[in-house]
Amino acid sequence: MSAKKQARLVAITHSTGSHLRGWRHPNTPARPATDVKAFIEVVQELERGLFDALFLSETTGTMPGPAEAHQHDSMVNESLDPTLLLSAIASATRHIGLITTASTSLTQPYSLARLLASLDHLSGGRAGWNVVTSRFETEARNFGLDAQLLRAPERYDVAAEFVDVVKGLWDSFDDDAFVHDREKGQVFDPVRVQPLDHRGRRFRVSGSLDIARPPQGHPIILQAGMSEAGRELTAREADLALASGGGWHAREAREDVRRRAAAHGRDPDTLVVLAVFPSVLVADTRAEAEAQLREFTALLHPAERQQHGILAGTAADIADIIEDWLDGDAADGFAVGFPYLQGPVAAFTRLVVPELQRRGRFRTAYAGATLRENLGLPRPARRVPE
Repeated sequence: MSAKKQARLVAITHSTGSHLRGWRHPNTPARPATDVKAFIEVVQELERGLFDALFLSETTGTMPGPAEAHQHDSMVNESLDPTLLLSAIASATRHIGLITTASTSLTQPYSLARLLASLDHLSGGRAGWNVVTSRFETEARNFGLDAQLLRAPERYDVAAEFVDVVKGLWDSFDDDAFVHDREKGQVFDPVRVQPLDHRGRRFRVSGSLDIARPPQGHPIILQAGMSEAGRELTAREADLALASGGGWHAREAREDVRRRAAAHGRDPDTLVVLAVFPSVLVADTRAEAEAQLREFTALLHPAERQQHGILAGTAADIADIIEDWLDGDAADGFAVGFPYLQGPVAAFTRLVVPELQRRGRFRTAYAGATLRENLGLPRPARRVPE
């Protein structure tokens, strides 16, 4: 009998939880966006539950429209820089992956390549990058632009070149280029360094990165866009992909990006597709889970109380869905959100994780030291510019 397919688990959240109204729950800290200590405790609980990674999403700047329209939303108005927050979390954890969000529209490849390489070194090989293409005019104006002039698929053309440049910068040095030979007074072997000298449609980058090749070779690349252009970028460059929607939609998306990856000469098994559970509440009984759901729903505006996107049930209920999606090839794993963090995260690790382990669907220990190792993904060889 073949081994059962095991799930990968990634927590997708904000410091207030994954729901716009999560900050209103009484178990949430009074200032959740800046209570770093409380957030680190949540991430440590995720690590005890053997989650592959924590994924922090963000939008740079407030949402479009008048302030009155968003005055009730904490996550779009009050947030720390995700990469700096993950750097703090890195020192308080040992195994869980740390995936930040950064836009290819509002930064430069060199500065981002250096930042992500630094996070990978600081965390011992646990960094990841959620590639986004910003589209809001409010974001553009924060960076001195009149508007986001590019539309899809042009934004994704820029993103593809951007990611290619970043990977090239990570490959500036051979893995063993830094010799630190005190006797010879030599820091690195110049034969083992290759400046990028990129001249593309959008970017020109001439030098090499001023940091050793990251422990993972390349930090993990995540891509969440499932438009035509987004799927092409995923197939070319991503290690992780998010496929939102029901089981059939997730299966179609997974099959499609795997097919496209093969067309780009990649092994489809090096692309992990995660189905998205936006918000999960789990309890010992269905009655308790439904009571928690009613309690949270009472915090919402009446217009928000239908299609709230919260999955509530027992550990067996959640595990049944996960098994069905795994066996139906709808997903390789799951990006799990929690409407608020203090309580639901601990309930998931206490109830759902052991249930999945009992069914042979989830690990009982981390497989390795890096995020790539825990995801079962190979470390990329260094690409030398032609």
